[in-house]
Amino acid sequence: MAGCCDHDAGLRAGAPSGLGKLPRLTQSSYREAVSQTISGLAAPEGLTDQDMAELIGNSAASIGNARNKKGDMSAVSMLSIGKAFGPEALNTIMALIGAKAVPADAICCGNVSHIPVAIAQALPLLITLLGDNVCCDDDVRKLHTSGAIDTIINAASMLERRRNEVRLKDG
Repeated sequence: MAGCCDHDAGLRAGAPSGLGKLPRLTQSSYREAVSQTISGLAAPEGLTDQDMAELIGNSAASIGNARNKKGDMSAVSMLSIGKAFGPEALNTIMALIGAKAVPADAICCGNVSHIPVAIAQALPLLITLLGDNVCCDDDVRKLHTSGAIDTIINAASMLERRRNEVRLKDG
């Protein structure tokens, strides 16, 4: 699986030069990202600090301190957020290094032949639902239920990751 699907290579130190300018990593930028993550997950679901604490195995005080940017969360707590809410829940934090978190079973570039087929299968529904130039709640529900949204997101994520890897090599 060398070349296209070389997962072991990882990103070299200095990746931001190939990915554009990223903000400097600081304690403040990390705390801001953690705060946005917690607030962004709790608010839509109406979760309290105690609810979040129970979900990820932490204390309500720690959640509150992290939400208010007064304290840090451990790596285990951050991983617990990813476990409870899905890896995408960590994207605000991952953005600090120009990355995204994706499920382990997301589209892998080891066999890319299925990507155009999956997108082609999603296109008729996209055309039907969005052809009226309106994207209503019902359209989104139908696209979600069909898997079309995840298909497109996974393909775009894989292509974006590969583009960034190529930029690093060419950089």
